[in-house]
Amino acid sequence: MGVLVITVVIISVFSILYFIYLNIFGGGGGFEVFWLLLSITCFLMTLIIRNHHIVRQYVPKLIRYTVVLLIIILSASFIIIETSIIKDSIKKDDYTSTDYIVVLGASVRGTKLSLTLYNRLNVALDYLEEHENSKAILSGGQGPGEDITEAEAMKRYLIENGINEKRLILENKSTSTRENIKYSLEIIKNYTTNASVTVITSDFHVYRAKKIASLNGIKVQGIPSKTFPPLIINYYFREYFAVIKDIII
Repeated sequence: MGVLVITVVIISVFSILYFIYLNIFGGGGGFEVFWLLLSITCFLMTLIIRNHHIVRQYVPKLIRYTVVLLIIILSASFIIIETSIIKDSIKKDDYTSTDYIVVLGASVRGTKLSLTLYNRLNVALDYLEEHENSKAILSGGQGPGEDITEAEAMKRYLIENGINEKRLILENKSTSTRENIKYSLEIIKNYTTNASVTVITSDFHVYRAKKIASLNGIKVQGIPSKTFPPLIINYYFREYFAVIKDIII
């Protein structure tokens, strides 16, 4: 019990400190509150573990066993899904020239690129420079705090860095990853039949992007961009819940 309590306390302390970090420096992607809730949950678990004899006395077996079963199921699903996410985040697809790349949008502050979007665009820039016959679908609408669409922000950056505007096609209506993929593939089908496609997005995001594309009837390659190290834990945990949401809805 002692080792378990210490482990839970460490997780609780880390979570509250991480919550504070994300709120001070930003970049949490709206997932910051998860770490606060996790810290509170771990604190409550510590109390339960320390007073397990009282819990066994007053809480019916059915409830206790149900909770344990749910924890086991949640843990197993987390391991399975995170393994897939991590695998696709480091997997090296055959990055031969494809007809189109789809660059998935991320937040824009006014007209300024976020670090996440900046990293994705630099990967796209390298790809377009190496594969001169490929065109790019720049996918992302306009959200709160954005003075222009994410697609327009991406277009400006790539043109400023030497990419011919004729190679850039805007998809500026999407507000989610599902819409990013769906609307981009619809645009591609209007231009080319049986086109080959590569999706460029953040490392943690590649697995879900490829799965959504497959649900839309096309197999795509995925090229990951790096995530800012202090945000890796946040976004990989966040992606787990995003995958679960896609499965349920």
